Amino acid sequence: MTPEERERRRRAMLVALGKMGDAMLVEIRDDLLFYSYYVRGVEYTASQDVSKLKQLIPGDLSTVGPLSMKYDARNPANSIVLAEDWSGIRASRAS
Repeated sequence: MTPEERERRRRAMLVALGKMGDAMLVEIRDDLLFYSYYVRGVEYTASQDVSKLKQLIPGDLSTVGPLSMKYDARNPANSIVLAEDWSGIRASRAS
């Protein structure tokens, strides 16, 4: 199994079985989305390589703002904000 296939399967597992939570997008650098979130009072900071999912990212994504994320309840550090058939990127709000 290739690393790309392992990552695709990880995303699929989190979409199917992961718990949903709120996160904050803190930075976009090249193909990485950096975000932070709390699970049971513990703060996590994570990044996700979205190079294979670029077509799913809205063009108006700002560098800071709320997101939804899915995480593994047994290992909350294992999380995603974007997958092939799920997105935690929220639509921008008109001011």
